Amino acid sequence: MKRFKKSRRSELETGNHAPLEEVVAAVNRRLLGWSRCFSVALEPAYKTVDRYTEALLGRFLVRRHKVPGRGTRTFSYRYLCDELGLPRLADRRRMSRPHA
Repeated sequence: MKRFKKSRRSELETGNHAPLEEVVAAVNRRLLGWSRCFSVALEPAYKTVDRYTEALLGRFLVRRHKVPGRGTRTFSYRYLCDELGLPRLADRRRMSRPHA
């Protein structure tokens, strides 16, 4: 988990001036790759990773766009997921379970 968080921070540093689409695509690739590697009953970890990534990406956007405060209204979780396409691992896990 520590290595995963460190790699998230390095992608979403203040000095990253790549276009937003590229940044989000890179974050999505890492999230989905990580979830495929550790897909064995890690729902609590998925929730932790979801919250951490959403908060980190939100702070990255606040700094990039110089929005006052935390920017939670401007860059809500719904905006990050619906508009930018950030996947929610916990939701993917629930959808992929076989129904009894």
